[in-house]
Amino acid sequence: MTHSAHLILTVDYEIFGNGSGEVECCVLEPARKMMNIAEQFNAPVTFFVEVLEFIALEQEPETRAGGEQIRLQLLDAIERQHDAQLHLHPQWQDAEFRKTDGWKLDMFRWRIGDLNSNEIDSLFRLGKQWLEELVHSVNKDYNCHTFRAGGWCIQPSEKVLQAMMANDFKIDSTVAPGIRNSTPGQWSDFRTTPDKPFWRAEKNVCKSSETGTWELPILTGKIGRLRHFQAIKAVRSQLNGGMASGCYGSYQRPDGQLQAVKDKLQKLLRLGQVMLDFSTMPADILIEISQQWLEKNQHFNLPIPLVAIAHTKNFTSASEQSLQAYLRWAESKNIQFSTYGNWLEASSLQGRD
Repeated sequence: MTHSAHLILTVDYEIFGNGSGEVECCVLEPARKMMNIAEQFNAPVTFFVEVLEFIALEQEPETRAGGEQIRLQLLDAIERQHDAQLHLHPQWQDAEFRKTDGWKLDMFRWRIGDLNSNEIDSLFRLGKQWLEELVHSVNKDYNCHTFRAGGWCIQPSEKVLQAMMANDFKIDSTVAPGIRNSTPGQWSDFRTTPDKPFWRAEKNVCKSSETGTWELPILTGKIGRLRHFQAIKAVRSQLNGGMASGCYGSYQRPDGQLQAVKDKLQKLLRLGQVMLDFSTMPADILIEISQQWLEKNQHFNLPIPLVAIAHTKNFTSASEQSLQAYLRWAESKNIQFSTYGNWLEASSLQGRD
């Protein structure tokens, strides 16, 4: 049996990485639905807030109202005992909104791992300051201490980890063991990671070290390739094509349409390895890979984090049903609903250097 298990529900709180999508339908309304479901089980949701995006919204007259609504929802979430931590897509820095064609982003800054040390440090300081200044108005004890890289693009990770430690970040939660994206301009490779439910990382997020930031990976597991394909097909066949109701946008990234087609083919070849994604996977798969994770780590002598992921823009009516069923299962197994901070405290790791 495991010592204990902590389920951490995390949500990448953002519109699309190329600037498409509307705040109300792609962020605010799905987040409301997530919180309402989670609160039925007294489960906190951790929102990974794409701060650069919302700073940009606040600076443009045409989008300022949306930025204000984001602030209000985040404050409401904190008051309802949910959490907010840092998510960064560097392409949003110094973004401009144009009435004719929307957001103009620097898509060559997609990967935080490719930036220089000073740029990375500056982004962490800005993001932490924005979140803490916001949340301190309702919770003086709040601390921005956990990070997830936009697009999972944390590699090469040494400069990122150095900036995190310099800015007093305790946890990274970007790594998804076994998952790889080989697309140029947005690559990540997590195929070789420690065989542990969490570890410390000082230079390489995929290698364990004696000191450094705690890496709490996104829970992943293996299922049949056909089953994975059927789950993806079921998502895509939904009324809104797997997007939240009324949310429309594009996943087009720095590499253009041709590379997007190649990327889809590569994903088909990688079928079978899935994240604990409650916005896209059905409850039976969520439960199965959680059981795999718990069984694999059953002899671990510290609380086992089960980090789930979702995106507001992908949270559909089917996602609502999956989340309810999954939380019902977790409750029946006496899995604790938690946050990163609660896990640190329960693990007695809060003050460890």
